[in-house]
Amino acid sequence: MATDMLPGFTRQFIETADGVSIFVRTMIDSEKPPLLLLHGFPQTHVEYHHIIHPLVPHFSVILLDLRGYGQSAIVPSTNGSGYSKRLMANDCISVMSQLGYNKFLLVGHDRGARVAYRLAFDHPEAILRLVVIDIIPTAAMFQGFGDVTAGLKAYHWLFLAQPDPFPEKVIQGADNGRHYLEHTLASWTRKKTLDDFDERALEEYRKAYCNETRIHSTCEDYRAGAFLDKVYDEKDLREGNKIQPPMLAIWGNAGVSAESLQNKSEGPLEIWQKYARDVRGKALECGHFIPEEDPEGLTEVLIPFLLDP
Repeated sequence: MATDMLPGFTRQFIETADGVSIFVRTMIDSEKPPLLLLHGFPQTHVEYHHIIHPLVPHFSVILLDLRGYGQSAIVPSTNGSGYSKRLMANDCISVMSQLGYNKFLLVGHDRGARVAYRLAFDHPEAILRLVVIDIIPTAAMFQGFGDVTAGLKAYHWLFLAQPDPFPEKVIQGADNGRHYLEHTLASWTRKKTLDDFDERALEEYRKAYCNETRIHSTCEDYRAGAFLDKVYDEKDLREGNKIQPPMLAIWGNAGVSAESLQNKSEGPLEIWQKYARDVRGKALECGHFIPEEDPEGLTEVLIPFLLDP
């Protein structure tokens, strides 16, 4: 259970300015800078359980479940309308404001990283430092799908964005999505197994994902990527807008980002340099689920960057 994996963290629901109930876990120390952690698909805030203890001595740590995920509210949506990263970023701004923070450090993995960089684009004044884990920008992902390797590695981008209810019905199958969940988790790791996942975390992910309404909300997340988030990225790139806060991109050398770019002339860092004013990058020896596959390597890179004045 989440409580057992994050001892000492408070639990609460915070209603955003848009009326969305967001599940939040916090360990606050007024003497330490605030750090917000955003999870990815198909997970919850629990994915950070390995790195919490190294972070707590340095930061006030806030975790949440993105809208549609975990214990946060499911919102009405058609073709991704309720799950754009802009709306999710606004959720984060509202939550942090109600916790008393108008500036904070921000780390995101997978879908949470997409929320994080959209937040940095839309609210640059709020972000002290930004870290994105194992992604490249949404527009860049779609641009790469002409390559067979990239398309096969990231097939789920196009599958999950298909019209409702096709992917929902396929995923739900006979086991309410458990096979798809576990296949996704295993296949995006370096080992191609579930070995690096704590069984308690796996149970949390199963509980959070394996039901019809949650499967639908995550498909809507990917529909938003195809129909909304891609457009936001393209507009910023076209208009010369760049992410302003100092930024660190971390990726697994066997992760989704690196493997989808293996036949390309540019790597993740070179792509991010088109979108960010001040960005550095680091590859780790693992797959996509870096907080669980290589938590030590992650914190060794993460903490010095976040503490850098």
